[in-house]
Amino acid sequence: MSASPNLIAYASRIAGRFKPLAVREPTAVYNARPRAPARILVVSNDPETHRVLIGELNALGLDPLPVADSQAALNAIDFKDPDLILMALEGPDEAVYQAVLRLGVANLARRAHIPLVAVVGQGGESWCRALDSWLDGVLRNPLRPEELYATLARWLDLPPPASQAPDEPLPPPWCRACIDVDVQEYERALARQDISKMVHFAHRAKGAALVLHADQAAALADRLELAARGYAPLPLDEIQRTLAALKVAIARHFDQADDTGGGKGKGNARLI
Repeated sequence: MSASPNLIAYASRIAGRFKPLAVREPTAVYNARPRAPARILVVSNDPETHRVLIGELNALGLDPLPVADSQAALNAIDFKDPDLILMALEGPDEAVYQAVLRLGVANLARRAHIPLVAVVGQGGESWCRALDSWLDGVLRNPLRPEELYATLARWLDLPPPASQAPDEPLPPPWCRACIDVDVQEYERALARQDISKMVHFAHRAKGAALVLHADQAAALADRLELAARGYAPLPLDEIQRTLAALKVAIARHFDQADDTGGGKGKGNARLI
């Protein structure tokens, strides 16, 4: 049965009353506010160490939050919400140990882990071994800007260094620092037999080597990754030989890049 014309006309009038309003598109924003720089909690009771760390972080376009000790750092974690903790291991042995434990336990109590990176001087290797399970990274004094950049870039989306244009590739020393950090972290994971981190850092080293066109290094890093994943297991002594060969291959790649024009071209790439 067909509807009458009067009924159709009535339905059309009712529908017209409830026609949705046109949605006005928001005006495009061309001057958007840039993202705030990462906040780095700097823990040190030495004024000179504070000055050096803050200067290096400012040069990387980051926001340093200096505090004098681990107790002040605990308060800053709650109220300033840092993205990373950079802590100088200095002072009496017991104080250093307690300071790291305080921050480590506070991290365990949080839902979101804050990476804890230690800065150690001469004789700090014993602290690295004793506190390794509490630390996410280790930097050594004297601090090198490229190593600081490579270490922080593991967790932070860093802007290019202030000394280079946004689209300019990282210079060779900075590229090498990035891949060296991945290899060092793989070695730390191997010492702890932390399989997931062995896989992670072998994969990162392989990716960095591929970007740099360091084919031999990429093949060796791939071998370490496959062994860690269990696809092509290797005995421990063979893993150590492969790791040593990887370090040699990386060094040889950058030496060759220096010999062929100061690292321009293949040895100079954006890794982060």
